Amino acid sequence: MRNLIRLFNEVKRYWRVLTLIVFLTACTAGLGLPGPLIVRYLVDHLVARQPFPVHLFFLAYVGVSLASSIVGAALSLTVTYLGQRFKYDMRRKLYAHMQTLSLGFFEKSQTGKLMSNITNDVATLDQLISGGFVTLVSDLVTLCAVLVIVFNMNWYLALWSLSVFPLYIINYMMHIGKIKQRADEIREERDVMLGDLQERLAGALVVKSYAKERYEVRQFVGQTRNLLELNVNQGMLGTRLWTLAEFIGSGLGIAIIMLVGGRQVMAGNLSPGSLIAFVSFITGYLYGPILRLIQINDQIARTNAALTRIFGTLDTEPNIKDRPDALDLPPIKGAVEYRRVWFEYEPGQPVIKGVSLDVKPGQMVAFVGQSGSGKTTMINLLSRHYDVTDGAILVDGHDIRDVKLSSLRRQVGVVIQETILFNTTIRENIRYGRLEASDEEVEEAARAANIAHVIEALPKGYDTRIGEEGVKLSGGEKQRIAIARAILSDPRILVLDEATSALDSETETLIQSALDRLMEGRTSFVIAHRLSTIVKADMIVVMEKGVIKEAGSHLELLEQGGVYAGLYTQQFKVALDQQRAEAEAQLGSAEAAATA
Repeated sequence: MRNLIRLFNEVKRYWRVLTLIVFLTACTAGLGLPGPLIVRYLVDHLVARQPFPVHLFFLAYVGVSLASSIVGAALSLTVTYLGQRFKYDMRRKLYAHMQTLSLGFFEKSQTGKLMSNITNDVATLDQLISGGFVTLVSDLVTLCAVLVIVFNMNWYLALWSLSVFPLYIINYMMHIGKIKQRADEIREERDVMLGDLQERLAGALVVKSYAKERYEVRQFVGQTRNLLELNVNQGMLGTRLWTLAEFIGSGLGIAIIMLVGGRQVMAGNLSPGSLIAFVSFITGYLYGPILRLIQINDQIARTNAALTRIFGTLDTEPNIKDRPDALDLPPIKGAVEYRRVWFEYEPGQPVIKGVSLDVKPGQMVAFVGQSGSGKTTMINLLSRHYDVTDGAILVDGHDIRDVKLSSLRRQVGVVIQETILFNTTIRENIRYGRLEASDEEVEEAARAANIAHVIEALPKGYDTRIGEEGVKLSGGEKQRIAIARAILSDPRILVLDEATSALDSETETLIQSALDRLMEGRTSFVIAHRLSTIVKADMIVVMEKGVIKEAGSHLELLEQGGVYAGLYTQQFKVALDQQRAEAEAQLGSAEAAATA
């Protein structure tokens, strides 16, 4: 009931459309009621062999049918509009709310499940709104009107027709709990399947690289088989519910009416036409609506999981949000201070432990350390994807928790290793950094990122769509487009998360040149595994288990002979060994060619 009340609060915004639907539904229900009365009039006159105006009977029946068709068409169009409008508004509301949620929400949620929440769950509610609501209103109006009519026609027979109602209730209570349970299980199983499917399709390269196609097919077949069994089981429960309900009404109920009513006809207390009309009312306008009301309850039980998911998402509060008195962060110079910062993802398990760091405007700071040492967490805290557990982070003296998120992030640019580009034109991907930028500014940013010559060589240039029209960009080219996007946003603080890792030397040189232009005059925070890319950093910070182990320039850290010096020596040795191996291979090839 809690979910239904919330759903009603969502739907009542369309009260004008709802009022029109109720009016048209009442008209449709009302226009269906004269039919059995016309039939009663016809049968009684035929049995009594009394003359009657056949043409008026014809005109009345045709007129009622025509009016019912016209009103029904208007009702169908109105209901369609309500359903489509509801889906549009609910999907917009869900997506807009998701955009306010913190990074942690998306890290814990599968993309497939979130997509299902916006698409499948809302579509399920639309079926209830546009179908179930109209049926509910129509059947309630019809039930009230028919009960008045049949009790007015023959109260004794009407009471007998209601004698099967307790059986309806018993049948419903026997099945609805199990149907709801199966609906919840189906929703959960479908979410798991969609989440895994999205991950596997996105990771097609890994699947094929490890030749796991058959394994993935078996996994998918297993999940879909579970879903099949649950759906079949739910279908069996629904079929049993409807079969028994139909037997109670169309079988047992009508048999009772025919027995009692037939005796009344033979006794002369009821006319044959009245019995036929009574059976028509009971079959089509009493037992039929009761069956459909049970169906609506079944539909509500089936959609309760969707309601729970939708409202669960809407009730999720962002962990990171603006304080009521938050102010816009003014244009900054780029000074950053980590002041005794502590942070923990899980209570009691700190990953950053009392870190203090003072960065001057325009400095380049590089974070170095093993995986899990806290490097990425440090920059995620700066962008305020998470809030510090204790201590503070200040930008130009402003605690970042006291300023509006949008004003902070507008002045912090991010370039990450896993480049994310959208399936739109290259121009729009670059312009995403600053939506109001002109075409000239977009192209200037591309030139600064060393990617303009690649874009201009494409058939449609900057209007080429990413991933379509046969265009396949390399990892380095995508990275440079992302750098162009960051250049266009013109941030005062720049975050580079392993932006040049896993690239060949030539591409890395092009990207490093673009990054040098991007970092010029800005405060930069760099995470890199290749220490050769950060030797020019003003400060290199060596992280270890959430604390700063060492900090200083490249030369200072080498002189200390600590952790950084060991890492650098190791990487330098690996690079020398690789160069030596390549030289020996080239020498061997030359000697073999000379001998030949």
